Amino acid sequence: MKYLIITNPISGKRKSISILKNQIIPHLKTQKINFESFITEYPSHANKKMNTCDLNEIERIIVLGGDGTMHEVINGMLSRNDNKNIPIGLLPTGSGNSLIHDLNQLNLKNTLNTILNDRIQKVDLLKINTPNEKLFAINMIGWGMVNDIGYQAENLRWMGPMRYNVSSIMQIFKYLPRKANIEIDGECYSANFAFIMICNTIHVGKGMKMAPKASLKDGKMDLIIIENNFSRIKLLQMFPKLFNGSHINSKLVKYKKAKSFELYPEVNEELNIDGDMNGITPITVTVESEKMLLLN
Repeated sequence: MKYLIITNPISGKRKSISILKNQIIPHLKTQKINFESFITEYPSHANKKMNTCDLNEIERIIVLGGDGTMHEVINGMLSRNDNKNIPIGLLPTGSGNSLIHDLNQLNLKNTLNTILNDRIQKVDLLKINTPNEKLFAINMIGWGMVNDIGYQAENLRWMGPMRYNVSSIMQIFKYLPRKANIEIDGECYSANFAFIMICNTIHVGKGMKMAPKASLKDGKMDLIIIENNFSRIKLLQMFPKLFNGSHINSKLVKYKKAKSFELYPEVNEELNIDGDMNGITPITVTVESEKMLLLN
C-alpha cells in the first residue's frame, strides 16, 4: 500500500514540517510503509495537486494541516475527471482542528496509528452550489458575522489557534447585520441576520461546540441561525456557552437540522468555508451522504 502525504507548512503553529521530518517519516520507514511526500507552497496548492497528480499508485492519503488543508484535498480529488475517491486521514497540525475534535483524535501519535490501522468510514459532506462553482465542505459554512471573524482571523495568524476566539469577541462589537432570504427544506423567510452557520461537524474554530447535535453520518446539516434582534452585550454573554454547546438553549438561537438550505443575501459576498474565505453567495447547500472515505 502506498500513501501520499500532503503537508501544509504554515498551518497552525507552523510545526507541520518538523512533525513530518521528525515523527511521521521515521515512523513510516520503521514500519516499511511505502509513501511519497508533497509540501504545499501557496494557497490552493493542495487542491491543484489532488486535481492533477497521478493517483493510480496511491491508495491512501495523509494530510498534515488543518480543516482548510483538508478542504483543499477533498475538493481537489472530488473534482477530478477520473472519479477517484481515495481514503483520507487527517493529522492535527492546524489551528482549529475541528474535524479532529469531533473524532476525539487530538494526540498526533495515536491518530497516526489509527490512520495506519486502515479503518475506513464513510462520512457526509456538504455540497455547495455557488453561481460560479461547486464546492464541498467537511466542517462548516459561515455567513454574516462569521465572514468578518474569518477575515479578522487571517490578520491574526501570528496568534496561532487563539485567533478565532479573539476575532469572535472583536467582531461582536463591530459587525453589521445582513438582510437575506433563506429557504430551509422548502420553507422560506426573510430577516436581518447576525450570522448563519451551516455545520457538518460539532466543532468549529478552536474547540467551539457550535452544533452539539451534529453528526458526520446522519445525512443532515445543522443550522445555527441568529437574527439581528438582540443587544451586543447579550451576544457577548452567550459567547462562553459556545464551548459546551449550551448556547443552543438561548432564545437568540434558532437550531435546525435540514437536508437542504438556500441563502440569497441582499448583498453577495464571500463565505467562510472550513475556516477559509471561499465561494460566494447566493448558495444552495445539500447533504451528500457517505460521500467521503475517512481513515479513522
